[in-house]
Amino acid sequence: MFVINVFGLGVLYRVLELPSEIVVRMESVAFDAKVAFTDVFFDFDLMEKCGFFSFSDLPVQLVGTGAMIHRDTLFEIRQQRKKIKHFPLDDLLSQEYLFPMYHLKSVELEVNRKEGFQYLFLYQVIKGRVMKFHMDSFQGIDSLEFVSTQFTIEKQSFELLTGIHQEGEMLILENDDSVVIEQRVLKL
Repeated sequence: MFVINVFGLGVLYRVLELPSEIVVRMESVAFDAKVAFTDVFFDFDLMEKCGFFSFSDLPVQLVGTGAMIHRDTLFEIRQQRKKIKHFPLDDLLSQEYLFPMYHLKSVELEVNRKEGFQYLFLYQVIKGRVMKFHMDSFQGIDSLEFVSTQFTIEKQSFELLTGIHQEGEMLILENDDSVVIEQRVLKL
């Protein structure tokens, strides 16, 4: 059994698809409580006044997890307790070599907009082991294809490792072992 771990910073994100009447109700609750509209999402009492237990009960169009691609995020492959391969995640984007070292597939975050809905990007920055995958076999780093998602919202850019394929099959993302260090809501 082989395990892929990604340690460092990551993002848990949701693209909220809110009907206009829910947004109006949330704006009213924020106004009455004298807080910013985005603060309502992270306050259980205010969410309850809007008719929800937490932001996880709000209607979503997309949900995802990704590891931030930068020098401080580390990728490793282990077989039992032995580390087979490890590198900083920003090596995926390295331009230092004549040929790419890793197979990288970039995808765009697509939001299908509907009339009468407002779209918000709610994200939580997490720290620790942000991704974990299991593999039955490992034929070398060339057998892996890394999936990255890049997008910019309100002048904030995100470049995330969002998945890994092995020989054409998507590896299943398992539990993480991380803590939330920041939460934000951005308008799309």
